[in-house]
Amino acid sequence: MNRTRRCVVQGALFAATAAVVPALSRAAAAPGGFAADGEMAPPAGSTIVYDSRQAQSSEWRLRYQRRPRYLQSHIDIAGEHANYWSTLRGTALRGRVVGLTAWSDLVLVRGFLEEKGLRLRTERRCERLFYWEMA
Repeated sequence: MNRTRRCVVQGALFAATAAVVPALSRAAAAPGGFAADGEMAPPAGSTIVYDSRQAQSSEWRLRYQRRPRYLQSHIDIAGEHANYWSTLRGTALRGRVVGLTAWSDLVLVRGFLEEKGLRLRTERRCERLFYWEMA
């Protein structure tokens, strides 16, 4: 049988698709678009940044606020626009800061946190919002 480059690429593409589809179906089956195994779970003791105007973001915060292991502070950025982001600029944040926000809010928050010496560790798109971690 004559194997061409095209056949090899098609086989590799098929194998990659077969590996990705089960992970995507698990994430789609879980509420809020998150994987059921808690892949978007914030590290214990981290500060959570969320947007109460976005249902997905509020649901994500409530999911982990109720668990004793995830007792951490949280910052709602819905009110931060009105007070010129004073909570993020004035608070001494320790440890990880994790968020589920829109892209425009992520850019602003990332700028404020980089001024405090934190660096972006993870960034993933979750439907219309972005999950991110800074430490």
